[in-house]
Amino acid sequence: MNKMYFACACIFAGSLCLTASAQSDKAKAPSGTVIDKKHADGSTEVQPDFKKIRVTPDLVEAAQNKLNADGYAAGTADGKLGAKTRAAIRKYQQDKNLTVNGQLDESTLSHLNVGGGKTMATAPSDIGHGAKAAGHDIKEGHPIAAAKAFGKGFGHAGKAVAEGTKSGVVGSTDKIAGKDKPESKQPPR
Repeated sequence: MNKMYFACACIFAGSLCLTASAQSDKAKAPSGTVIDKKHADGSTEVQPDFKKIRVTPDLVEAAQNKLNADGYAAGTADGKLGAKTRAAIRKYQQDKNLTVNGQLDESTLSHLNVGGGKTMATAPSDIGHGAKAAGHDIKEGHPIAAAKAFGKGFGHAGKAVAEGTKSGVVGSTDKIAGKDKPESKQPPR
């Protein structure tokens, strides 16, 4: 009889540990996601956390060259994000009605037509983070949040591909034509 009580006590203690573990895991967001909402029952809703573009000296130098060519005084194209370059980026962002933050984010790089490959490279992880967030939200019993997370992942990935493609195509045309804007494809009259 004592063995039976001991076995029941062990099973009960084990289930308590598993329950406590599951509840503490609910407060954690899976990697690549951020907690969007916490519920009274301890469950959470998460949304994808998108990767930032890795800004390299080559990317900064290309942006500096483009800013200088467009009349924004970014200083010497040395690949360093100094005060002069950040001021030029802020002025450019303001003039183009972008979020003014002085950073080379996806939108700014797209408008400058530089860094297309780096912008597009974030798309696969955006989809993955959206799917991971959706899976977590489904597991937690929040299907609407899951759909929102999944949609955000694909939406952000689509935007990254579109902006990267635009930067790559327009940037290549600029390099071939040797001008800031591609020439018209109309035959001469």
